Amino acid sequence: MSPISFSALTMHSADPERLAHFYRDVIGLPLAPHEHGTVGEHDEGDLGEVHLAVWKASPRVGGPFVPVFRVEDLDAWLLHLESAGVPCLHKPLDLGEGKRVVTCVDPDQNAFRLIEIRGARVPE
Repeated sequence: MSPISFSALTMHSADPERLAHFYRDVIGLPLAPHEHGTVGEHDEGDLGEVHLAVWKASPRVGGPFVPVFRVEDLDAWLLHLESAGVPCLHKPLDLGEGKRVVTCVDPDQNAFRLIEIRGARVPE
């Protein structure tokens, strides 16, 4: 099994407004307020083919920077990860817009996410 692509990078902060301001106004990333699914209001945008999002930090979402890998079948991946003994921090979340995501941890306890995006074009 292989991911389809590197899909996103999520950034987490105790003060997400301050972090979004820095990355938007100082670094120049295309971040804007957005709300969808169960994640609530946050800043997000796309830089090329990579989605960027700034969220409120919590133990459920992992470290300050979390890579997100796109997969075709999240349920198949969950079975694969479970059989490999990889822990996940929560059940898959429905983000709306045909997106489902789960956060898991690698052997060094770094968080990573897998996302399934239904009905979207698959990058070549």
